[in-house]
Parts: sequence; C-alpha cells; structure tokens
Amino acid sequence: MTCPACGTKLQNSLTVCPECGAELPRAAAAETEETRGEWEATITVLMRILVHVLVWVLSLSVLGFGLYKVHYWRQSNATHKLYENGTVQLPELEAVQLSDGRNGHAITFFGNDGDIIYIEELEERFMVVGGRAVVEVADAEWFGPSGGNLSTAEIMLTPIQISESGGKQLLPIVSFTVEMPKSPLQVISPAEDYVVTLSSSYELQLKVVYGSTVLVGGEDVTSMVDRQGNLSVNIAVYAHGDNPVSILVQTPNHIEVRKDLVFYRQPMEIDLDLAASTEFTSILNSMTVRGSVDPEASLSVETPYEAGTLKVSSNGDFSFRATFDHLGYNTVTIRAKKAGRQDSVISFQVYYVPTINEYSRSAWKMDYQQVLYCWDIWDGRIFLCRGDIVAVLSDEPNVVVIDVSDAGNGQYLVIENMSDVHIGEPGGRYTIYADISGQAEYEGKTVTRLIGRYAEKLD
Repeated sequence: MTCPACGTKLQNSLTVCPECGAELPRAAAAETEETRGEWEATITVLMRILVHVLVWVLSLSVLGFGLYKVHYWRQSNATHKLYENGTVQLPELEAVQLSDGRNGHAITFFGNDGDIIYIEELEERFMVVGGRAVVEVADAEWFGPSGGNLSTAEIMLTPIQISESGGKQLLPIVSFTVEMPKSPLQVISPAEDYVVTLSSSYELQLKVVYGSTVLVGGEDVTSMVDRQGNLSVNIAVYAHGDNPVSILVQTPNHIEVRKDLVFYRQPMEIDLDLAASTEFTSILNSMTVRGSVDPEASLSVETPYEAGTLKVSSNGDFSFRATFDHLGYNTVTIRAKKAGRQDSVISFQVYYVPTINEYSRSAWKMDYQQVLYCWDIWDGRIFLCRGDIVAVLSDEPNVVVIDVSDAGNGQYLVIENMSDVHIGEPGGRYTIYADISGQAEYEGKTVTRLIGRYAEKLD
C-alpha cells in the first residue's frame, strides 16, 4: 500500500502513515479482512471434505469387517453341518501328562496334510501332518505365576484352518475347564511313606519340574535340581525312632505341594550304623559289609562271616565279609557292647541268588517222583521245571501251580515265583528254575513247594 499524502510504501495492515501522519484508506484493511475470510472458508470446506472422507472410510471398514464376519459365519455354519453329518471329524480334547510331568490338555485337529491350524489365543500355528495336528498346552499356562484367588479357568479357543491354497475356515470354538494343577512331585526313593532304615543317612530321590522351588526338611535344595528335574539329596537319620521329613514343592503357576515322609531308625545307646551304600541283594555267596561304631565299643558279628575279615579302625569304621549258606534271604547280625550301656544290635537280610548262568548250571533235570517224595532230603536243590501253568494261587506273592508232565498227567508243583517275570494267569507254558523249599496243598493233595528264581515264557 502507498500513502496518498507522501507516497511512502507501507504495510497493508496500517491505518495511519508513520511518515506524515495522514490517515490511510480503509480499503487495505478491508482487503486484509476479506483475505482472512477467504482462508477461513477454504479451511472449513477442507475440514468438511476430510470429515466426509473419514466417515466413508469408517463405514467401509465396518462394512468390510461385517462382510468378513458374515463370510466366516457362513463357513463356520457349513463346517458345523459337515461335523453333524460326520463328513468332517470333530477336534478331540483329552487331559494328558506332558513330557516334563505337568498336567495339560491335548487338542487333535483333523485335516489335509499341509493345512495350518491357527489359534488366536495362543498366537501359534500348527501344521497338519499325517491327517492331524496335535496342540498340547499345560494347564498351568492359563494361570498367572501367583494364581491369585483362581482355582479354575474357563478356556475358549477359536481355531482357524488355513489350506495350502490360502483359504481360511473358521472352526468350531473349543471350550473346556481347567483346574489350577498341583506342583508335580514324584518320590522315586523311598517307595513308601514310612521307611525303616539301619543307616545314619538316606538318599532321597525326587523328580520335579525344572524351575520349581524345592525344600526338604526346611532346607532350600532348589539349586540341586538338574535340567531333567531330578533331585538326589542325603538326609540324616538319627537313632531315636521316627525322623519326620517334609518336602515342599512350588512350581510357577501351580498350587504348592507338600509330601511328608517318616524314616525310622531303632533307638540305640551305643552308636552303630551301616554304610548308606549297603546292598541287600547279592549274586555271590559272600558280601563286604561296612559301617561305623562307637570307637570305645567292642563289635562282634553273630552270623556267618569269613574269619579274619572283621576290622575296626581307631575312629570306629568297620568292615567284614558276610557269607551266605543258602539261597534266598540270609540274615546278617552285628552287635556293639560298651560298659554301662545297653547293647546296640543291627540285624538285616540279604537276598542271595547267583546269576542265571550259575544258577541254571546247578539245576537238575526234573524227576517228579523223587521231587515229590524226597523233598526233605533235597531241600534247597535246584530243578528245571518246564510245563503249563494250571493255576495262579495268589498274585502277591506270586504263587502258581505248574504241571511238569509231558502229556498233562497232573504232575503238579507249587512254585512261589520270585523271578522278574510275573505270571498273572494260567494257560501259558514256562521254564522255571526253582529250588525246593517244603510242601504245599493243591486240590486236596500234598505236593512239593519250590521257590522260582528265574522264569521264561515259552512260545
């Protein structure tokens, strides 16, 4: 803009000339206001266009999502009809134990090899191989680390089947209820909750899920658990009767589990212990026995042992060579004496059976009449018993009746089967190596009784 009085060029927004003080025409200000109005009108139009575009985009999105859902609804409805008429096999759900010992559920989907089963809740894909895809999930995965106050969870899975060509099929919802599982704990040794032991220590063997917190007798032994979840720990057993031991296991996302065991050791006034490594079976007719005794006490062995093998060191460690004079269970007894104290006595049994090669070499060929009438003379003698099992008198102990005749003539023997081949029902034909141990009754008749040490089922 130019001042009409002095000709000075000025900004359009001025109303008075700063050079001469003349009042400037208002046309420039009006022009400025008009320009501003035009910009505001343009912006308003643009905003309206943008709103319309957004509305259209949102509408198209809602429409597309609706069509998407309608498409899957139609497919799901068609799939349900295929399931109902048996054309397509429904997914199978079952409770399982996973390889790491945790409880879980397995869902088996059926389809064509190469198809993919996608489960949105798991965010995982599973390929169909051999006509099926198996999905395994631990029950604990549905709960938080602490579990909160939840004891059960209602699970709903929405699987989608994707074919090799890219086609998608919404499968029926899989729903089930899971309970918060208990922390897995398997006590491998001991086999019973109440244990009688002669040793001052016992090797406790457990199996848990790796990552669990484990306390034994109040002591945290978590660091001793290996990658496979195995745990071996020695616990002290004192000679004062019952020794209670509690095991606590807390696995993440599981309920804490407690197991109580009791180890009994006979009260003694004189310290007398067997070594924890003491064996209670032997394939030899002698065995070295080790332990410890009060150094001020005198030690004696009251059952057969090799002369000159009993040795006691200055700190009380002892050893001797026990001998076994018959097959089966042999008793070993040791006694500690000390002035002014009651004797301490340890007595235990060792099951002695030679290897099958040695045992079978000593077996006599079956002579039924001699076995029947000379059983008392031949007590402990080993015989080869081959025949058909005609009866099972008891399952535990496993006592059977065998007919050792060639033509089913009823030459019966009663055998207590102590081999590692369990005989649960009559009808099979077996070879049993057994030694005579007395008499028994069968069908109103007295027959010879034997102990079967090794058995083999014949074809």
